[in-house]
Amino acid sequence: MDSYTRKETKQLELYFRCLSGVCLRSMLAHYYIPYEFHTSERWLRNHAMKQALQFWSISGDASLREKIEFLLEDGYRQSYRDLHARLAPLSFAARERYVKGAEDDPDYNKLVIIQRHMTLLPSADITAIGGGWAIMLSRLGRVYRTLSKEEAWNINLRAARLLQQHYSSWEAYFSAFAIGMYYITDDVKMANASKIFSYAGSLIGGSTMLHDKARWNMNLEPGSKR
Repeated sequence: MDSYTRKETKQLELYFRCLSGVCLRSMLAHYYIPYEFHTSERWLRNHAMKQALQFWSISGDASLREKIEFLLEDGYRQSYRDLHARLAPLSFAARERYVKGAEDDPDYNKLVIIQRHMTLLPSADITAIGGGWAIMLSRLGRVYRTLSKEEAWNINLRAARLLQQHYSSWEAYFSAFAIGMYYITDDVKMANASKIFSYAGSLIGGSTMLHDKARWNMNLEPGSKR
């Protein structure tokens, strides 16, 4: 981290906040784009942080670290690909028949979600979930002093590199994140769609931030390697 200039650090910290802000199901999601969580918020105004930790059933330092590693290594990517592979070879009509006939399958809701988004996400790649949430949890790890500043920085860089390898734009990232959230929560009714797309829309269409200060292909290397 010491190899980055102050300006580079500030730019990347904003980039990390943009990538992970979509994880928050709170009215404060937009507030935490220009501002980072503060240690005092462990006690005051901590609803957003607690909600994020509860979402992943994180109860201590070890579970936080384990969950971050899971998100970076898998993050439900393989299970999505496996179910997608059951539907991909079929025609549209055959897929509809297959899913309708799978009502007793324990993965029925997930099959419905995948079938519904086959065209929008033909790659079956929900890496967005793992990368975005790993950054969010590393930010919380700093606030709760589970992670050192250096550890959190390295996690964020690792996650950002992963996301840049898998997606070519903010639009592709947010789209995959939304579908991934439907999938891991069995959200057939897409109840959280409005919050996700409100966040994404405000950054993509209602602000110049992603074009001027946090471009998708942000250089993640320090100055000497830029």
